[in-house]
Parts: sequence; C-alpha cells; structure tokens
Amino acid sequence: MTDFMPVSLNHFVRVYLSHNPHAEAEAVRAGVEDALAAWRHGVRCSCGNPIWVAGSAVAGYGCFACITGNAQPDGDMEIDQVMGDFFYEITDPEACAAQVSAIMRNHPHDYRERLEEIGFIWEDDEYEKEYEEEVNEERAAVPETRNQRLLIQFFKSGEPVTKLILDAYFKERYAEDPNLPLIRTYFKQASPQLKAILLKGLALDPTNPDLLDDLAYFSEFDSMLGQLVQLYTDACIQENDMERFSVLAQEFYQNTIDQGYDALQELSVLFPGDTKGAVIQQLMDTVDLYSNVDDFPF
Repeated sequence: MTDFMPVSLNHFVRVYLSHNPHAEAEAVRAGVEDALAAWRHGVRCSCGNPIWVAGSAVAGYGCFACITGNAQPDGDMEIDQVMGDFFYEITDPEACAAQVSAIMRNHPHDYRERLEEIGFIWEDDEYEKEYEEEVNEERAAVPETRNQRLLIQFFKSGEPVTKLILDAYFKERYAEDPNLPLIRTYFKQASPQLKAILLKGLALDPTNPDLLDDLAYFSEFDSMLGQLVQLYTDACIQENDMERFSVLAQEFYQNTIDQGYDALQELSVLFPGDTKGAVIQQLMDTVDLYSNVDDFPF
C-alpha cells in the first residue's frame, strides 16, 4: 500500500500553479509528461529507486527520498497513471475523495464501472441521479437557435473570435432560457474556441464579473489557475466602483480557494489601508457567511 495521493495530470498542474502562480502552466505540464515518459522507459533515480514522477516534473529525475529528503511520502501527490490508473487500495479519506473526483472527471461516460472497480457500492443517491441526468442532457442537446448554431459552428472551426460570435455568446448567456446542456459540454471539453471567446470578452471589458465567473468554471477543466488569478487581480485593480469591486473580490475568493489560492489574503496585501482594503477586510471577517457560487455560469 502507498502513502501517495493519486492525482490527475491536470489536478497536479493546478495545485502546483496555486502555490507557484508565476510558473507557466505549459512548462509544468511538459515537465510532467517528460517525467511520465521517463518512468515508462524505466528511468530510475541515481540511487536505483523508481523516480517520483510528480516531483521529477519540477526537480529533475529522482525518487521521493532523494528529492525531498524524507523516507516515506505522507499524502504527497503522485500522477495517477503511475499508480495503475488510480485503481488501488486507499484508506485515507482525502485520498479516497481525490480518487473518486479523478474518476468522475476523467471517465464521465463510464464512471459507474470505474468506481465499482475500486469497491464503490451504489445506493439511491440523489446527487448521482442528478449527475447522470446532466450527462444525458448533454448527450441529447442540439442547437435550437441561430445564435446556438453560430456558436457550435465556431467551436468546431478554429477561426478567430469576431464581434458576431461574441454577440452570439452574450445573447445566449443572458437569454431567458439558455441551452445550458449544449454550452456546458464545451466548458467540460475545455474548448480552446470557448476560451478564446471569454478572453476576447475580458480584453474588451476586463472587470466583467460574469465573464470572469465563466472563465473560473472553464478553469475547472483546464490548467489555467495562474492566468485566472492574474485576470481577477487586474480586474480588482481596475475596478473603482466599490460595490462591483466587492462582488469581484468575493467571487475571486470563491472561485480559487478550492485550488489552494487565498485571494482575500493576497488582495489584503495589494490594497493595504485604503478603501479597497476596508472592503477586503470586511469580506475576510464575513467569509464564512458566503453562499457558494453556482458551479455553472449563466
């Protein structure tokens, strides 16, 4: 039995960036893929032990002991592919939760079978029913309006974002009855075309809380915490309306805290003693009262 916590490549990159916001996501990802390739080819640490892929991605090829100086891991991350596609015995509750989360994220269409392989027993759980309904809705979703057809064609085209496409996105976003399952599919696929729409919109309106919230949801399926943090920070710097600033700061915190980034703490350092600082302090004093933001935009 291992004391490593299995994580997906994407999760490792997100966590690493949360602690090293100035690192480049693509460079970290490339380091993991390189270490994985070395592990597959039997590369070993200079001491003769198998390499620790997660650590080797950022510290050069080495085993856990040689990289950290500790004899045994204690909940340290390791890439799930090294550990048999993350199907092995785990007793630590946090590691179990990470394992289940990785399965749900990486195997959305056969997650039941995958979970059963690790000993999961199905009960009449309302959340599981809702999740399955969500997947079925996404499979059945088809474009029903001109704007939806424009967006779907754009998502598949690879073309640059135009005003027509940006307008179509906003019209769908603020429609009374948006086709959520259809658009949600492209968030979950981390569509680069969808990301281009969000970034284009923010380039034109960098303090737009709705677009930032959409991008935060997108980031759950893409390794871009560093970029998200920078965009939220820039928005907080530029926004001078204190009511909107408060909304931005609160959503910044809610949308990044699960990835290990404490936005309120960082903003309190950025805005010491001024009006924005007072807003941040009030939010920090009442942070436990916040209701969680919805997982999906619109």
